[in-house]
Amino acid sequence: MNTDKPAINGVLVLLALVLFFPAGIILFVIRVRKHRDLSYQKIYDWAVAGTAFLIMFPFMHLIFTNEINQLFFLLPGVFLLGISQWKRKRLNDRYKLYRNIIMEQGIKSILGIEKLINQRRGVVINDLKRMIVHGMIPHASINMYSLTLIFHQKGFVAREGTGDGHIHEWDKPLPLYKPSEKRLPKSVECHGCGSSTIVRPGESKACPYCDSLLSYPE
Repeated sequence: MNTDKPAINGVLVLLALVLFFPAGIILFVIRVRKHRDLSYQKIYDWAVAGTAFLIMFPFMHLIFTNEINQLFFLLPGVFLLGISQWKRKRLNDRYKLYRNIIMEQGIKSILGIEKLINQRRGVVINDLKRMIVHGMIPHASINMYSLTLIFHQKGFVAREGTGDGHIHEWDKPLPLYKPSEKRLPKSVECHGCGSSTIVRPGESKACPYCDSLLSYPE
């Protein structure tokens, strides 16, 4: 599965929403449903919804003279685009958390990563696949049978394990990651909601209340 390719093209959804609203709603619902476990595409789902409201705003300006009715399309559009940008930032923070968990803490089990990330398994797997494709987790593949990340040394052929026969070949050695020196666990205050969580040295995890990134203080 290509996580960078939407299930239904956003332009097509926008045209349907503007030209024939019921069909647009159906296409949008199908798109959102298919993106249930695709974090990257969810960002654009919010953007498509916001853009649709902004596109319809000029038309509503011609139909309605009441400013309140006009703002009904303008404000939601701006709000939804804002959510899209916020989701993008959250995803980038989650990518950093993935890298810390895998490369610093040495956790390669999807089940273990899933608990620390506080996301559904399907979301975690698709996030990791995208990170691998874009080089954020170098020289790695996912074994879908054991649900583990596998790192590959020079000359080793890696199978992604998705059943589609796709093969990655790596020609560079796996970079070395030095573990953090042993220190005592600390209580870290979440910058998002203010709650406190115990974090071990070298550990990063998602806040159990708001999913903000919590890292051991240096």
